[in-house]
Amino acid sequence: MPAKPRVCQVLHGVVGGGSEQVVLNYAGQMLQDFDFDMIYQYQANEDILKRFESLGFKSMQIPGKIRRPFSHLWSLYRLLKKGNYSVVHSHLDWYLNFYVLAIARFCGVKVRVAHHHQNYRPQNRWLLFLQFFLQKLNCVFATSLLACGEEAAISGYGKKAYLRAKVLVLNNAIDPQRFAFDENQRLGIRKALKIPENSLCIGHVGRFYPEKNHKFLIEAFSRFHSQNPDSVLLLLGEGPLQKSIQQQVQSLDIQSSVIFAGLQKDTAPYYSAMDCFCLPSKREALPLVLVEAQYNALPVFISDVVTKELKITDTLQHLPIDNPSVWSQALSQVKVRKTAKLKINSKKFDIHHTYPDLKNIYQEP
Repeated sequence: MPAKPRVCQVLHGVVGGGSEQVVLNYAGQMLQDFDFDMIYQYQANEDILKRFESLGFKSMQIPGKIRRPFSHLWSLYRLLKKGNYSVVHSHLDWYLNFYVLAIARFCGVKVRVAHHHQNYRPQNRWLLFLQFFLQKLNCVFATSLLACGEEAAISGYGKKAYLRAKVLVLNNAIDPQRFAFDENQRLGIRKALKIPENSLCIGHVGRFYPEKNHKFLIEAFSRFHSQNPDSVLLLLGEGPLQKSIQQQVQSLDIQSSVIFAGLQKDTAPYYSAMDCFCLPSKREALPLVLVEAQYNALPVFISDVVTKELKITDTLQHLPIDNPSVWSQALSQVKVRKTAKLKINSKKFDIHHTYPDLKNIYQEP
C-alpha cells in the first residue's frame, strides 16, 4: 500500500492544555489517512505525552525559543527538512505560527496551516502594532488559516481576513459519546475522591494560570459553602498558581471541602461526578472544557467575557466576574443530580461532523 501523507503538529508544550486536546481529538479521527508527528519545546507532562504516543505520534522535543533561540530554529529546520512532511500544522501562542510556517515553506512543505487558539486584545499601542505585523506574517506564510472561533479568527488574522472568508473557523470539537453522563463513572470517581453521594459537587477543569481566575472561584465557593456545608469543589489541573490557591483555601478554612485532583490523563469520567461546572475566566477564546461539560448535561456557569459562540444547551449561563455573590446565588439553584437529560441545540462541536473540514485542508494539492 502507498505510504500515508505525513503531518507534523507543532506545539509550545504538552501540558494538558486545550490546544493539545484539539490535536488529539482531530488526529484520532484521521489515523487511517495520515501519519502524525509532533514537535514541542517545553517539558512535557508524561501522561499527556503517552496519549499522543498511543495514537502513533512520534514526539520530538526541541530547545526552547527563549533560552536557546538559534538551537531552537536550527533543530526545527532539521526536523522539518528530513521529515518529508506533506503538512505542517502550527499551534503556537501569540501570533508566532509565522516562523514555523516560514521554515516549513523553505523546506518545501506545500500545506502549511496556522491555527490560532486565543482571543487576545493588547492594550499597549506597541503591542497592537506588533500584533498587526505578526498577523500579516501569518497570512503570508500559511496556506490555510484556522481559528477556534470568530473572535479568535479576528484576533489571530485581523478583521479584514475574517470578513473576506480567508479564515476557517474549526470548532474545538469532541466525541460526544466520550463525555456523555455515566452513572457508574460518577459513583466510581466519587468513591475514589470520597465525595458523599448526596454532596453537591461543583467542578472546574483548567490550568492554574491567572486568566483562569481560580482566586475568584474560591471566593465564590466559600460564600456558597457557608450556607451549604455539604458542598464540594473539585478542581482538575496543575500550574504555577496552585500553591497560592491552596493557601487561599486554607486561609478560608475550607480545605476539607476543596479537592485538588491534579492533571488527569482522561477528564471525561470526572464530569459525571460533578453536579455543575464553573469557569470564571478573565480571558478565553473557545474553551474546550465548556463543550465537554455541556455534552455531559451539566449546568454551566461561565464569565461574561467568554464568547457566546459555544452555547449549545439551555443550561449555560454567563455571569459577571466582579461579584462572587452572584455566582454563589447561581450555585444555590443547582441540585444533586441522579440522572442527566441532554438536549444539544447544535452539532457544530461534534467531531464527527467537523473533522472532514480539516481532512480536506490536509489533502489539498
